Amino acid sequence: MMRYLLTFAILSLFLPIRLETGLVLLRPFELITLLSLIIGLTTGRWRGLVFPAGFLLLLPFLGWHMVSAFSVDIENGLRELLQMSAVGAFALVLAQEARRLDTHQTVNILLFGMVLILAYTIAWHVAHGYPVGWKHLFDPRLVFTFLPITLAGLLLFASRAKRRNLWFAWAGLLPLLVLSGERKAFLIYLFLTAALLTRGRLAAMVPAIAAGFVGLFVLSTTMDNAYIQKQLQTMLDPLSMGQYEYLAAKGKYAPGDTPSNVQRSFAFTLSKRLISEHPLMGVGTNQFKNIIDTEFRSLPDELRLGIHGEFQRIFTENGIIGLSLYLLIWAAAWFRLSRVLGSALFHGLIGAAQARLLPLVVLVPCAFYVGTEASGTRAFVTLILVSLLPELTGHGLCLVLNRARRSHPTSTGHSRFLGRALPGSTR
Repeated sequence: MMRYLLTFAILSLFLPIRLETGLVLLRPFELITLLSLIIGLTTGRWRGLVFPAGFLLLLPFLGWHMVSAFSVDIENGLRELLQMSAVGAFALVLAQEARRLDTHQTVNILLFGMVLILAYTIAWHVAHGYPVGWKHLFDPRLVFTFLPITLAGLLLFASRAKRRNLWFAWAGLLPLLVLSGERKAFLIYLFLTAALLTRGRLAAMVPAIAAGFVGLFVLSTTMDNAYIQKQLQTMLDPLSMGQYEYLAAKGKYAPGDTPSNVQRSFAFTLSKRLISEHPLMGVGTNQFKNIIDTEFRSLPDELRLGIHGEFQRIFTENGIIGLSLYLLIWAAAWFRLSRVLGSALFHGLIGAAQARLLPLVVLVPCAFYVGTEASGTRAFVTLILVSLLPELTGHGLCLVLNRARRSHPTSTGHSRFLGRALPGSTR
């Protein structure tokens, strides 16, 4: 049951169900997380709480984020306290369940749920007259970003027979991502395709990604739809976009510009100024938006938004201290995951390609997502999953080992698990 509650909590972040109160924004995520916490604490399921490294590494950053929020004002601090309580509870539940969570089944449930949400999103847009540009449902559109990551994770550990079907599904994602107009999702898909085809060899990934951009250029020149062509061109030449000075001077966007690119350019320029003025501790959590509303009231509403990118936001609002604590989580996750995979490779549980690919398939796309997306519960949940990924991977591999030993009791005395990698792995 707990496995389903955790997956439903994650999937609920892609649903357009929310309740806006005067203080916080509530989603089903908070209710499901609370229910999971109550079940775990009251049923005796958790016999003694555990606090793995992945959980403990989260606490300094989340604590500093909350303290920084209180430095702005009490209401802002209380709002962040409630949000940190919800995501902290999710991290605690996931840390306890990592010991018994069947990661393969959990990822399958997530994939199935995402496919349903994807089908609903496309059907809703087509029914409302949007044959392309499926971005009008803010929450469900994020499934375009996370579905490729989930599917790539399954591809790594699938059997040879199942892998063939997954590759067909992978190819079928490409036209959907092009039609959706989700540039972030498309770039993640391009990176993951290069990583999977080259089996994680970095030297081979560079020309593969370059070839992908060549194909992207050809597609942008042959595409008839003006919207899709524009989205593709902004991916090919992002630095030429985002001329907010042109908008401020002439009251209209420069040719080829998009509101999101202009907003990001404006936010980046303002961030540089604020970071230079408050480098160590930042201006305070959520203070960036307050500064925009106070100093730049004349700007169009689409420019007066928060920072779209956690690394930039944290540096601006939480300073060098907050950014250092945040980067520590990512660096530690990569290092600890590499150790887990190295040990699994040594004992024959996985192949060399799987050991190389898993950090690239999960950590790099997640870093790209939080680096280009607005802050919120989804960004914090992504951080939690990243920080606890070494524990989830290690316990998942141990579960496979225990099952295999029960099936082959004579192999328990051997140092290497059956002398081979997981089914479908490649060395």
